[in-house]
Amino acid sequence: MQLSELSAASGVSAASIKYYRREGILPPGERITQTLSSYGQPHLDRLALVRALREQADASIADVRTLAAVLDDPSRPLVDALEIVQAIALGLDLDSLRAPIAPDEDPRVAQMIEVLGWPDVATATRRALDQLLRQTREQGIVLDLEGLLRFARPLESIALADLEDISLDRWSAAGAGDEGEGGGGAAEEPASDDVVAKGALLGSLAFTQLTMLLRGLAHASHSIRGTVQEGAQEAASASE
Repeated sequence: MQLSELSAASGVSAASIKYYRREGILPPGERITQTLSSYGQPHLDRLALVRALREQADASIADVRTLAAVLDDPSRPLVDALEIVQAIALGLDLDSLRAPIAPDEDPRVAQMIEVLGWPDVATATRRALDQLLRQTREQGIVLDLEGLLRFARPLESIALADLEDISLDRWSAAGAGDEGEGGGGAAEEPASDDVVAKGALLGSLAFTQLTMLLRGLAHASHSIRGTVQEGAQEAASASE
């Protein structure tokens, strides 16, 4: 497809597409003539990812460019791109991806990691957790190691399920074909890294909100149930 068709199919203006090309965010198309290029599904996948980053995660062009560079580098594994996606979804500074473990890190972080058997390595989320614990401590919010583990343990099982879903979603049925006796259908092909990255981004944004909403709903529901039970007990006592 040509530029105008790519614009129509992706919902991204031609001007924005040209801008993304100049910024190195969108790979060049296949040159047809001196002035025309042809684009395909990889370009649609990339533009869909960029739209999600810009519109859903409010990512900066610099952060989008950083992610695109990793996705387009064949020497970088997908997990590197997904780490960037996670940082963007959480609103973290991408510079923190390269930051070492702080020498004065809150001891609860390392203690929790040791108890759970997680790798003792520097990550952006580890650094952000350290900063959050410092902030809560300054605000007088008490959260000891057991309190931290109370949150971490159930969320670990959710994270493991998320990783399994990402692995499964990477494979999409590409032309199922007929599978009769003695004949196999078309082999499944993995989804592109851009598609996987977009799914991870949207999933992170949605499930972060879901976790907060479900916690709030549980608080409200148990409070209401307790109030109803107290009212019923008082009514029963009054009728005796």
